Order: sequence, then C-alpha cells, then structure tokens
Amino acid sequence: MALRLSRSIRQFGLIAAVVGVVAILAFAAYVLVFSTITVSGVVDHKTIVGIRDDCQYTLVVIVPWGIQVQDSALQSLFSDKDVNLTIDESLEWDIRSCGYAEIRYLASVRLSTGDSVNDIEPGGTLAYFVKRDDFNKLGFIDNHTISVEKFEFATIRDVDKG
Repeated sequence: MALRLSRSIRQFGLIAAVVGVVAILAFAAYVLVFSTITVSGVVDHKTIVGIRDDCQYTLVVIVPWGIQVQDSALQSLFSDKDVNLTIDESLEWDIRSCGYAEIRYLASVRLSTGDSVNDIEPGGTLAYFVKRDDFNKLGFIDNHTISVEKFEFATIRDVDKG
C-alpha cells in the first residue's frame, strides 16, 4: 500500500513537472510572438498608398510644409486640407472609390532611440505601416513614443505622444 502511494506521488510529481514546463514554454512563446519594443522619434512624412490590381501606388504624401497629391483623381479631395488633416472613414471611402481595393498608411519616423527589430540606428528614418487611427495621431512637431511589432516588418502597434 505504501509502495503504491509512493508511486502515485512520483507520477503526480512527474505530471506536475511536465505541465509546468509546458506552461513556461507557452508563456515564452506568447511573449515572443505578441510583444513589442518601444521606440521614439519625430514624423518626417506620411504617405497614403492605394492597392489596385495587386500593385501599390503612392497616392498622397504629407510633409510638414504641405500635401503632395500623386493621383490627379484625388486632387479635389485634398485641395482644402492642411497637413494636420484627419483621414476618416468617409475620406477613405472617397479614396477607395477612385479604383483602389485597399488603402494603406505609412509614417516615416526619424528615430531618436533606434529600432533594434528593424535594424535602424538612432537618427535613422524608417517608413512604418500604421493603422488609420494612429496615422491620424502622428503629428510633425511632436516626439512620439511608438510600440513596434517584433515579428511584423516595420509595423506600428500603438502610438503615444511622448
């Protein structure tokens, strides 16, 4: 009886150890996959890109001194806008209605901290993919703190004014 109890305790201990190791490995995988790094910098310029027939087209480039519309069909949409414009759902729909299946947003950020994930030294600039809401948050004068995805090339997860 004591031998059977001792064997049960050892088996339970082995099972607990295996479950513990699996839990630690799962946690480590979660941290690696879903984690970000934080960088900071100032926006150099912002770009709106349209996708048509599996090709990317630069539609609009927004720089601190103005808006450069690359697609003449969009000129009227941006003629009365300034560099602090907000792209809302309505404006995005108007852009898409000019024949673009998808709209993507990029923000080129001059980094003060560098970006080890994308191998950019402090002072370097990288164009990050960014959600529309975060694209709208990014101004030209402010230093921004940016959470960058570790396993998605040049992708911003979140933006905070720094």
